[in-house]
Amino acid sequence: MLKQRGIMREEEEDFFNPDYEKLYDPLLLPDMSKARDRVIKAIKGNEHIVVFSDYDCDGLPGAVVLSDFFARIEFENISFYIPHRHDEGFGLNRDAIKEIAARGAGLIITVDCGIADTKEVAFANKKGIDVIITDHHKPNPILPNAHAIVNQNRDDSDYPFKGLCGAAVAFKLVQAIVAHETFGIKSGMEKWSLDMVAIATLSDMVPLVGENRILTRFGLSVLRKSPRPGLAALFKRMNIDQRTVSEDDVTFMITPRINAASRMGVPEDAFKLLRTKDYEEAERLALHLEKINNERKGVVASIVKEAKSRLAGREIIADVVVIGNPEWRPALLGLVANSLVEEYERPAFVWGRGGDGTLKGSCRSYNGCDLFALMSTTSDAFVEFGGHTGAGGFSVTLESLTTLEERLSKALLSLEVGLLSADDFLLDINMNDIGENLWNLVSSFAPFGMGNKKPIFKIPKAEIKSVKKFGKEGNHLEVTFNGGNKEIKAISFFTDPTSYSTLLTPGTHISLLANLEKSYFRNRPELRLRIVDIIKS
Repeated sequence: MLKQRGIMREEEEDFFNPDYEKLYDPLLLPDMSKARDRVIKAIKGNEHIVVFSDYDCDGLPGAVVLSDFFARIEFENISFYIPHRHDEGFGLNRDAIKEIAARGAGLIITVDCGIADTKEVAFANKKGIDVIITDHHKPNPILPNAHAIVNQNRDDSDYPFKGLCGAAVAFKLVQAIVAHETFGIKSGMEKWSLDMVAIATLSDMVPLVGENRILTRFGLSVLRKSPRPGLAALFKRMNIDQRTVSEDDVTFMITPRINAASRMGVPEDAFKLLRTKDYEEAERLALHLEKINNERKGVVASIVKEAKSRLAGREIIADVVVIGNPEWRPALLGLVANSLVEEYERPAFVWGRGGDGTLKGSCRSYNGCDLFALMSTTSDAFVEFGGHTGAGGFSVTLESLTTLEERLSKALLSLEVGLLSADDFLLDINMNDIGENLWNLVSSFAPFGMGNKKPIFKIPKAEIKSVKKFGKEGNHLEVTFNGGNKEIKAISFFTDPTSYSTLLTPGTHISLLANLEKSYFRNRPELRLRIVDIIKS
């Protein structure tokens, strides 16, 4: 497992025992000292500060990180602006800046956006508003004329780690401020915001290596004992024991509900849920997010069904899938792209029509393809584009759509992706190896995510004992295997016995590819396998 990850012997200690004190100095980030000093000046001068955050599960937790800080120092001359995903789109816009100016703001701090907003920052400057950009997206050649641009991915950045998400950059700003000026708060209090940094890091498809491993490991520890009423209400509604919450619980349960708020037009509700101190409000907002998440699922499912139907009618599926419909709502299309990547095993670009009539959409990567680099090679095909390696957004003209798929597919061939074959990631074990010792080994490599994938075990000649469906709709699969003197359960969600290339018949032997996990359903710890694939033995 260490070899797969390219971890040398001298790096093992840092990998298995992440040390918070080994986080890099925030002042190594470009413009951090300028940003720190400007925020301190605004606080001491009681200027009105507006935090302008992106509407996703990176920007919203990042806004909460700043909200936590200002609340702790009892600075009240602050407000927040979260753009409407469908009507305003990503990043700063003129109408938002006009409203912010009307609030009397002297300073805007962006979270997870702003790096591409050259015209909008110039407009804010004309209004007499300074702008501090905190972002992690890859910049265009010309940077905005902001007071400070804190982004480790700037071309002139010497910051040692490039993989921070937007909320982590915002957290670094808080670290820099309190290291220089405590404002009367206890040393280390900012660490209580690491739960938000962990949620954002896990949600935003950034690699879980280096600083991100430290931030996520400590952030999950904070999350398991976080006093936030909003998180408590979410966990209660999802039947998750907060004390054992894992990275999977974040990415598969929390993230979709936070993102559903913006996808369905109410991002403020997710922000309010995460920062509220009121338990009744938390319960109400958690219920609301659950309802809109269920609505979102239905709409996304219908779009995915339509997209797959249309792709099934194509003679050839290109190396990069481009598909869309003017009736599709752009806010939902990242989820659709995820489904298409999973189904067709290639990058996917999915477009719809925004509230302003612009054709825009989302793209998702496959197997390490750098989407920003891919779009940069065909930059003239886009009106705008942005993002990072794993995910991005774009806008296009109807004319350019006619050749976009072909151009992206050709460009993909020129990129050096440097992929490993699937066999390089398989680890051979037997059924009798499965137990607490193996689990303790596997869990020591957590948290898992991009750049630190869960190990896939290959179990040859596994004997099937029983096969059954479970769940309210009978749409999940449980296969029980003979494991010597014990039975081993393996599950797969939203699959059935016909989903695999070989028949699942009790008494037969198959080769099982699976992850090892520990379930805490109904507070009962149970080791089980999560099926990746089943093939003929």
